[in-house]
Amino acid sequence: MRKRTPYLIFWPQYFDKNRTINQGRRLPKNLAIEKVTLDDIEKAVKALGYEYKIENTSRYPKTWWDNPGRILIDSKGKKKRKILFEIAKQIRKIKS
Repeated sequence: MRKRTPYLIFWPQYFDKNRTINQGRRLPKNLAIEKVTLDDIEKAVKALGYEYKIENTSRYPKTWWDNPGRILIDSKGKKKRKILFEIAKQIRKIKS
C-alpha cells in the first residue's frame, strides 16, 4: 500500500458550487466555484507554492461514474481545511 503522508487528497468535488455537502462539497456556497476542473486546482496549488501530484484516473467514491481525477498536495504540516480555503480563494483570483 502506498504511503500518502504528508500528502492530502483534494477532489474537484470539494470546490464545486453545484454540489451539496452530501454530494461532496466541503466549502460554504459563497467560497465554492462553479465548474471547477483539476486544471484550475493545479494552477492555484502551483501559485501557492505547494508540491503536488496529479492522479487523473482516480474516481471520487460518491460519484464513481464521473472521472475528474484528484490532486495530492504536500501539506507541510498544515490542516486540510486551511489548505482547502487557500486553494478556493486562489482559484477565485485566477478565474476573475
